[in-house]
Amino acid sequence: MLRPVLFVVLAVQFSFCPENPRMIRYFNYECAQEEALELAKNSLLDLGYKIDLMAPEGYFMVTKMQGVKKKIFGQYDYRIAVLVEDRVEVIIVAQRKVFKRDSEASIGGKDMIQTEVSDKLPYTLQRSIFYPIIDEFTKNGLVEVEDITFGASA
Repeated sequence: MLRPVLFVVLAVQFSFCPENPRMIRYFNYECAQEEALELAKNSLLDLGYKIDLMAPEGYFMVTKMQGVKKKIFGQYDYRIAVLVEDRVEVIIVAQRKVFKRDSEASIGGKDMIQTEVSDKLPYTLQRSIFYPIIDEFTKNGLVEVEDITFGASA
């Protein structure tokens, strides 16, 4: 009797494979859309990001590419995209640099590094990017939405 129950518990536990969270955070604002975009822009500039593209008429901006090199994770390049609609959405857009093996690389040494679009960064890397942004946005009056499903029903 104990063996089938134990087998089911272990099967359920092994079938649950946790994934890294999505690379997006939401913030509420209580001002005009233009002002919320300006607050987000100033917050990112204060953190040392450089704005690459800004479309005030679309309430959208993207920072320049930043590089992060971690021993365990490899090298990632990422941008921060901000879209102001009902909420301020802050999205990490990332790519990972992968070194090709010798058999796949060209003889001249070109194309040794291949970039792959990465839709889910490791959680520790996401935290190191998002925590300073969350702190700076909060100082400037943009409040993080902890549970998006709860906030949508209110």
